Amino acid sequence: MIASMTAFGRTQKETSGYSITVEVRTLNGRGLDIVPRLPKNFLEFEDACRKLVSQSLRRGRVEVFVQIESTSPELKAPRLNLPLARHYWEQLMELHRSLPASAPPMLDSLLRVPYLFEAREDDPDRELIRELLTGALSEALEQVRSMRLVEGESLRKDCLERLEVLARDLALIESRKDLVVLEYQQKIRDRIQELLSDTEVDENRLLQEVAYIAERADINEEIVRLKSHFDQLRELLSEQAPSDGRRLDFLAQELHREVNTIGSKTGDLETVQAVVRMKTEIGKVKEQVQNIE
Repeated sequence: MIASMTAFGRTQKETSGYSITVEVRTLNGRGLDIVPRLPKNFLEFEDACRKLVSQSLRRGRVEVFVQIESTSPELKAPRLNLPLARHYWEQLMELHRSLPASAPPMLDSLLRVPYLFEAREDDPDRELIRELLTGALSEALEQVRSMRLVEGESLRKDCLERLEVLARDLALIESRKDLVVLEYQQKIRDRIQELLSDTEVDENRLLQEVAYIAERADINEEIVRLKSHFDQLRELLSEQAPSDGRRLDFLAQELHREVNTIGSKTGDLETVQAVVRMKTEIGKVKEQVQNIE
């Protein structure tokens, strides 16, 4: 089962005068990097968020945004500071009395005074908020998980298709490995004849030279290892248990190393062209598996 590392989930829950909104965004990462962002008055819930995320996800950078608001008008509306309002009103009346020609103070004059309204000292129900937060975060993580699996299926299909392309090019390389030695033997023979004209070619010496070159250019081991890597990748991409993206990434790097070795051992045009195509496909496979959890 393949799961991507990029996804998004959002949930909002509202009850008993409180509204909680949770957004979860996940990106690629080497390990599990959890970044919770909660209101400063509720930082004690950070550990609970981390624990819940670590139980649901294995890899990636996980950003958790939590917004907690009061929906009750009694809790949201600012409170009038009555003692302060009375004090300012008495000051306005005293000023009016000291200025006989002045108009009496009005209520709107009082309401213009700064700091007359103050935020309520809210004492929220911590257990209720913990329950709401846990439920909202669980739902958002389930959305993330579902989205990761959907994208993971697309990655799986793309990787399997690219493996088939790689297998075809490897079959071409394998079909030419013996022919390349024969062609090289004939090239040496023709070159010697061209240089020495009428001189008879020593067949034993020629065979020794060809054997030496054939040993240096032997790519059988690389072909066997590539086939093994292909089988392992197919198995990992097709199994029902959650796949390990780091293992897939390692195998993709091994593919690139083996194909590079083949390219360095041969000068055959068709083989070199196949190697170039394979390196291009392997690069695309590496990009895809680096997105897998």
